[in-house]
Amino acid sequence: MDRPQLGLDVMSWESPFVTHDDVKRIEKETGISLPQHYVDLVVNYPDELAETEAPDYGLLDDPDEVIRANRDVREQGYFGEQWPLQYFIIGQNGCGDYYVILHEGTAFSVGFADHEIMACNRFANTREEFIEKLLKEIAE
Repeated sequence: MDRPQLGLDVMSWESPFVTHDDVKRIEKETGISLPQHYVDLVVNYPDELAETEAPDYGLLDDPDEVIRANRDVREQGYFGEQWPLQYFIIGQNGCGDYYVILHEGTAFSVGFADHEIMACNRFANTREEFIEKLLKEIAE
């Protein structure tokens, strides 16, 4: 990820990733309070994911996309089924499946909502495992 260099006007540099103000907007527009572990993850976007396709898929970095994805499944359903309201989408794989968190959860964990089997299974138990698995999927 490009960081401001010494001597540059740091005030004019904007992060390409989610900011605390973005998180507040996501919460306001979705009506969902987000757990601190998710806020910490996206506000401090992992450097190892930043230069991959992850910001567009596995761990969304665009607040508008996060809002849209969560609104869509809540309003339109998920492949003909009602979306489980405890799940909050944080990413996707581009094939109709989503990486989700339990927005009321306090411990870090990510689930994988698979549209083919209409189930959500645990994908990662820790931040490190989530990053490692996303990197592996990107490499495949």
